[in-house]
Amino acid sequence: MSLMALDVHQASVVQMLKVAGFDRQALTHCRQQLGTPAHRAEHVGRVGAQLLRSTLNNEVLQAIAAFPGSGYKALLLRGIELSTEVRSPCDGFLPEAECVLDFDLLHFGMLDLLGVRCHAVEYENLGKLVRNVVPVAHAVGTTSSWGADVDFSWHTDNPNWPFGDQAQDVARSVPNYLAFIAVRNQEQASTDIVCIDHVLAQLPSWAIEHLSEPSYAFGAPASNEGFDGPHRVMPILERGADGYRLRFDDGIVTALNPRAEAALSQLRAVLGQVRGIELVLQPGDFFIFKNTRVLHRRRAFKPLPEGQARWLRRVYGN
Repeated sequence: MSLMALDVHQASVVQMLKVAGFDRQALTHCRQQLGTPAHRAEHVGRVGAQLLRSTLNNEVLQAIAAFPGSGYKALLLRGIELSTEVRSPCDGFLPEAECVLDFDLLHFGMLDLLGVRCHAVEYENLGKLVRNVVPVAHAVGTTSSWGADVDFSWHTDNPNWPFGDQAQDVARSVPNYLAFIAVRNQEQASTDIVCIDHVLAQLPSWAIEHLSEPSYAFGAPASNEGFDGPHRVMPILERGADGYRLRFDDGIVTALNPRAEAALSQLRAVLGQVRGIELVLQPGDFFIFKNTRVLHRRRAFKPLPEGQARWLRRVYGN
């Protein structure tokens, strides 16, 4: 893992839990318990949670359960080393006849322990629950989770919706969480995050004030395949129960007046200089972060040949 922190505050953003002595034989029992595909996420989550409760120590289990209400903005569980012969899906979708059940047991089992409910969205990923974050040929040149050749700069996912507590349908809100399981990453491409509190500390008060006004129009991100939807006028910043929360994707937000444009320029300038925390996820790593409390990015990288390219699996959670 590469962890480069700007200061002590940034280093405290990510809660890191290390697993030692994981019994891989327990996975065999779980596979037998689940039987043959197709598997429902809820069932896989329950079985995976049972597996984790039986193998992780109490200190780790308590830390996992406490994460959603903690001051940490992200959690990384490392030490459960997994591998698969299944090739990285070249079109972004795993064939029906193939599965990566060991990874799904960890992925959905951790979500069950965290009390995070995952959901699909109709306007992305053909409505499928799990997004395979993998280079796809037709996404070349785009700022998408299926891209690789261009930087996907600092952003929150699906910022063109209300926050979760403002929406009647979680599928039409900014997701509270993004949760990943790493399948392979031989390219050592990092997933970077930065806490928005660190960003706001570098902004003048007038910029924070204007960013908090409903003076910005949000379009749909590139991953919303064929579904643009209406532009929504909302603030970039809003105060929530645990502090400021932010919606941002530079490619889809437009300021509607000169004051808003000046504040947006200040935000862009700060984000252009911030380094953040760089995490190189390894096979079997589980990584979750609070989507409205951090920004994340992925720098451009050269993927390995078809079938061996970097492959993460991601779900949205609330």
